[in-house]
Amino acid sequence: MILRHAPLIVALAVFAAGLCAHPSASAQTAGAPQGPTPNYRAIIAKSLRVKEEKSDPDPGTIPYFTSRGGIFAAKAKIDHVEVADTIRMVQTNYYGWTWQTCIRLNLYDRPVTYAVFISEGRVVDARSAVAIDDCERDHYAPLGAGAAIR
Repeated sequence: MILRHAPLIVALAVFAAGLCAHPSASAQTAGAPQGPTPNYRAIIAKSLRVKEEKSDPDPGTIPYFTSRGGIFAAKAKIDHVEVADTIRMVQTNYYGWTWQTCIRLNLYDRPVTYAVFISEGRVVDARSAVAIDDCERDHYAPLGAGAAIR
């Protein structure tokens, strides 16, 4: 009778071993650099829109956001900007360890959620949020009327 259930027992053992081999969330952030949390609300407020005047980008980098100067086009219709109350350290393939937070806003009268990545005091990347960003679990507070219309 045991031989009849052997394939099932082997499959369950392999599955259990796979669960044990998966790194926990604390192990994934164990190598994260320690440092003060940036003032992410101020950084996002400053970087919300592309600046009209373009400054020369740093010649040694490929700075998409720093050369543009912002997340959204200068003429984009945005309002009701809210920033998540949490910021977490995440490891990205391109930028290494960065701070990640989320913003919710109306973009051309449609509600959207973006994940925003901050490194060295500036926004280095932003994109539509996906499930792994955990933006839906955050609580949000308005960024401020002045920051949203800059």
